[in-house]
Amino acid sequence: MTTNAPVRTDRRSSSPPTDRVVAIMQLLGRNPLRSYSLAEIERTLEISRATAHAILSALVGHDWVVRDYDSGHYSCGPAIAALARPAGATTRRIRARLGELADTVHGQVLLFEARDEALVAIETVGSAPDSPPAAAGFTVPLVAPFGREFIAFAPPDEQQAWLDRVGPTSHAFSARMKEVLAQVRTRGYAIERRTREFNRVFAAMHALSGEIDAITARLAAAVADLTVVDFLDDELTDGRDYTIASLSAPIFTHGGAVAKTLSAVLVRPVPADAVAALGAELRRAATDIEYMIATYGEA
Repeated sequence: MTTNAPVRTDRRSSSPPTDRVVAIMQLLGRNPLRSYSLAEIERTLEISRATAHAILSALVGHDWVVRDYDSGHYSCGPAIAALARPAGATTRRIRARLGELADTVHGQVLLFEARDEALVAIETVGSAPDSPPAAAGFTVPLVAPFGREFIAFAPPDEQQAWLDRVGPTSHAFSARMKEVLAQVRTRGYAIERRTREFNRVFAAMHALSGEIDAITARLAAAVADLTVVDFLDDELTDGRDYTIASLSAPIFTHGGAVAKTLSAVLVRPVPADAVAALGAELRRAATDIEYMIATYGEA
């Protein structure tokens, strides 16, 4: 929705407050790919900072405008995209939601997309002080035990293929994975324990392309052999702290399949009751993103 129509704020009107809303949307609509600072909006439209901020806050609440997480600038939102489809509006709104989650959990948040037999990070926001930052393109191979939040909702044959990719493992590991996948389906998210072995494997994965080859299979096997994967509910005891590497939740399509996943990287001790609270925040964000994509598409 690109228009060269002038922003009209000087005509007589029965509703000046409505005119100011329209003026802001016209300004943003002149160039939907551009974002504007609050100062630029108030200066261009000759309205007060308080008025501009109040209007923009309301428009952000309805997704007509997006406030950029990094710059604080404003641009057309995905609700406008549903009408005129300015490129990238939904992506910007999703990124803003990722930023809100990163602030809430005090960690790095990654949005992954399923591609072939891997999960590839397509957006990252925030940081976890004790973890190397993961950039867009960071890849997690769908090899047991990685990607549990994705595979837990897959058909049984796909779950078995996921287990088979890691190669020979103990009966105890296979049994553990079945319990864990059932727990992830019930709880709604996977929990990654932070251990010395996991830290080494995670660092190695940062250095690899994420392709499923002999090296990544060996890394997955190392986690399978040397660590206890995830938590069952009865393993999270109140009154204790647990060192959590990350929490990961599925993002469902309208048809009920998992196409994306959302991870919050924490890498810090977390009390048992706080794990559930963080998991609930993660699920809320995942549900919000599901709604945005279903409502506005992925433009």
